Amino acid sequence: MRTAPQQGRSRETVERVLAAAEAEIAEVGVAAAGTRSIAARAGVSVGSLYRFFRSIDDLVDALAVRYLDDVLRTYTRLLDDVRPGTDVGDVAAGLVRQAAALQLTHPGYYRLTEDLPPERPDSPAHQVRERLVDLFATALERAGVDTPPAERRRVVELCVETVRHTLVRAPLDPAERRPVVAELETLVAAYLRARFAASSR
Repeated sequence: MRTAPQQGRSRETVERVLAAAEAEIAEVGVAAAGTRSIAARAGVSVGSLYRFFRSIDDLVDALAVRYLDDVLRTYTRLLDDVRPGTDVGDVAAGLVRQAAALQLTHPGYYRLTEDLPPERPDSPAHQVRERLVDLFATALERAGVDTPPAERRRVVELCVETVRHTLVRAPLDPAERRPVVAELETLVAAYLRARFAASSR
């Protein structure tokens, strides 16, 4: 961000611009998103947008930071209670449910992860992915999973990518979406239980 907003009115402008960028990217993707179109959606001048963001890249970075703040707050609450003997499948199912809810709140972020995959180190979503993997891998260790750290991390990365790819393509209609999310919960939970059953202390 070029300038950090100090006053209430400036913060409101930034929020409007970010909401507009979220909607624009969700609708047309990163490559087709434009600052003029985003400014028009936000109801601000292009000059006002440029006061805070130099480019689409700045907006994309800000959306990633915003998503990371939300996801860390949400996931940390879920994972703080993990103790030895905690059912890792139940933990995973809860994380899938939260990811599905966050995707509806941050559709632009999920779309940009398709355009700029987070496994690429230059992707703005890369830091988000790494923090999520760290968070969940550490929680598995607290649950008593004693597989080597690199192996545990590989399993978590596979789960994170499976959830992300599935949610990006999941229908938005609630009646159609519910069974997809439920199946995703079942899939990830069963995989983690099977994968780590023998290695839990």
